[in-house]
Amino acid sequence: MHFTPRLAVGLGLAALLPATALAEENLGTLTISANRTPTEVTSSGSAVTVITAEEVEKKQAATALDVIRDVPGVSLATSGGSGKTTYLSMRGIPSKGILILIDGVNVADAAATQAIYDLTNLPADDIERVEVLRGNQSTLYGSEAMGGVISITTKSGKGSGKVITGETGAEWGSRGTAKGYLNARGETGGVYYAGGISGLTTQGFDISRSGPNEADGNKTGAANLKIGSDLVTDVGVLDRLNLEVSGRYLKASPEYDGWGTNSSVDDDSTGRTIEQSGKVAATVDLFDGMLSNAFSAAQAKSRRDYHDATYGETFYDGEITKYEYQGTFKPVEHNTLVFGADHRRDHMTSDAISAKSATNDGVFGNYILGLLDDDLTLTAGVRHDDHETFGGHTTWRTTVAYRIPETGTRFHAGYGTGFRAPSLYELYETAWGTGNPDLKPEESRGYDVGFEQSVLDDRVTFGSTFFNNRLKNAIIANSGTGWQNENVASARAYGFENTVTAEITDEISLTVNHTYTQARDNSTGAVLANQPHHTGNARLTYAPSAVDGLETWAAGRTATWSYDNGTSSYLGGYLVWDFGASYAVNETVSVYGRIENIADKTYETKGGYAAGGRAGFVGLRAKF
Repeated sequence: MHFTPRLAVGLGLAALLPATALAEENLGTLTISANRTPTEVTSSGSAVTVITAEEVEKKQAATALDVIRDVPGVSLATSGGSGKTTYLSMRGIPSKGILILIDGVNVADAAATQAIYDLTNLPADDIERVEVLRGNQSTLYGSEAMGGVISITTKSGKGSGKVITGETGAEWGSRGTAKGYLNARGETGGVYYAGGISGLTTQGFDISRSGPNEADGNKTGAANLKIGSDLVTDVGVLDRLNLEVSGRYLKASPEYDGWGTNSSVDDDSTGRTIEQSGKVAATVDLFDGMLSNAFSAAQAKSRRDYHDATYGETFYDGEITKYEYQGTFKPVEHNTLVFGADHRRDHMTSDAISAKSATNDGVFGNYILGLLDDDLTLTAGVRHDDHETFGGHTTWRTTVAYRIPETGTRFHAGYGTGFRAPSLYELYETAWGTGNPDLKPEESRGYDVGFEQSVLDDRVTFGSTFFNNRLKNAIIANSGTGWQNENVASARAYGFENTVTAEITDEISLTVNHTYTQARDNSTGAVLANQPHHTGNARLTYAPSAVDGLETWAAGRTATWSYDNGTSSYLGGYLVWDFGASYAVNETVSVYGRIENIADKTYETKGGYAAGGRAGFVGLRAKF
């Protein structure tokens, strides 16, 4: 091994870092979300996990929740089975601090309690790529990104080289479950296009821990469409003018057990959710790639109706409209400036809340500098938001990534600040008495630092990331005041994300990750809700060379000691195993099957709500 000053620096840093493990990225994989421009994951100072369409298929994922379930730092608390509310958290930051984008559109429900998006009904079959970006990202993405960003990209016909291609499939299984989908895409005459439809129905299982055995089912249907074209190419200083239009529609009709004091009691409550979103985007590339300009207008609408057996009929309508410009300027090699401005308007109404709205204007910039042949990457960014109600807030962020190719070592670190304006519901809800117009915005600051190490010709990769986040004026629902929203002095979440991946043989591979989290209210010492102290995931894959096209796998997930604010108690730990296999009959057709919770473990991820018992599923896929 050749000794260099750069190697000496790296080995010195290694001695200062913890010896536990995290390897969340694949070498050479690109991330877009980390810097809002394509960046090698190994050059990203932020912790990001990239999941491809191939990985989605291998997981036999039914929804987006199944896709991200085993990502380090991610925790899910579900109020039952299919279609039921799921509480997502990342590094101790709950859903309200996690921005979810679908094809670049903020799809949060502006009428939800905390203006969040619930991934529980989003089909996985049309997902091309998912990026899970962890850490404080308000500088790049504004409010709601204090804990991270989940960016989902759907499939596109661009670059397919075919007039028509795609896939279709069907799945059947326990609890009267059936689903089907058809996705098609292609390009011709300079126009690319993609579209898909999917549907799911299930009788479900009884999500209540008391009362008669009354199953709570769900039905969903979804459709999406995307059309685009490079209208002009290579004319003078204009490299390319691209126009793209996309839209999506989703309807879900879940059955559930009541609200409030009746939340875990069997009844005949039902709900309906309708999601609609659309986006028009234009991209103008100039001066041989030196300057790229992206303009977009997007809107996401949501409608939720409930027929509650105790409280009757209620509805919630939310709408987010956003106009955005982003420029990417590359004046010289290894130097990139990403900058932009956006205008956002949130609007909501419900049976108990008259129409409310709020606007926010933001400007941002992020500079990316590559040194030492891009083995050292530095970023620095700043953003200023001007909120209609809460005035101006400035956030900033800086990261560093340093890799040593000679040893397969990489270090990364980042520090950032953020802010989140209270949602319209948090401010103005009156029917339940939770609204508080005197709320202040939440403010955050946090950092992470970690390393990765590859050994044995990159067959084994391990590493660890330490994270530490602090919230000022954190908003909580106080059970002592009838669950009214209030600010607390501060809250803190810190811990480790550890991962090991290994190609044990040419046929056997293993991935294991573990996250330790401590999330507490600093003023009282109380543990924050739905934040397990330990979570872990393991996946063992065996693809025997003797049987071409066969792949088998076993996947385990575990969590311990999560506090539930609804029941004011700790939930016990659990370990659940799933087993599955797939077989490619030929290049076009494949069959698969899986058994979930094979030991029929009884457990809860949300207090009072049962998780699914043993269940089996089989499916068929065909590509064309």
